[in-house]
Amino acid sequence: MKRLFAILGLVAMLWWMGASPAAAAIPEDVQKLLETNECPVCILNEADLHGADLANANLKIAVLVKANLVETDLHEANLMLSDLESANLTGANLANARMNGANLLRTTLAGADLSGAEMTQANLEDADLSGANLSNAVMLSVTLGSANMKNANLTGANLRGVNRSMVLFCNTTMPDGAIENRDCK
Repeated sequence: MKRLFAILGLVAMLWWMGASPAAAAIPEDVQKLLETNECPVCILNEADLHGADLANANLKIAVLVKANLVETDLHEANLMLSDLESANLTGANLANARMNGANLLRTTLAGADLSGAEMTQANLEDADLSGANLSNAVMLSVTLGSANMKNANLTGANLRGVNRSMVLFCNTTMPDGAIENRDCK
């Protein structure tokens, strides 16, 4: 509980000091992540981590807005409550990653491996998940908006509490194995 108050205090202090949530990455934070695989509550906005080996990394509550994470290995990483808005995770390995409560608004996850990922209450609104592997992902109460899930694999995924009415589906394998083709125009 003390840690939570410390984190909230840090966020409040940054806001009070006028820190912009879209400020560029702090070089020391990038270096710390690459050297230790640990960087909770770090500022990594617009960081170029293309192809980095960040398997099992601790990025809990990290800010990675517009970060370049193309083909980055983040399997089993802790991204809980992280902000990845508009980040590029094309082809990234996020298998078994913990992403509960993460903000992935307008994030590109095309061709990413999200198999077994935990994303309860994550915001994937308007994300590009085309061709992504979401097999056995836990997506309870996820916000999708008009996310692109064309050619995605959702086999065995748990989508309980998810509004799919605006999601784009074409050649999408649904949790029960059926193919959905409602947006193949």
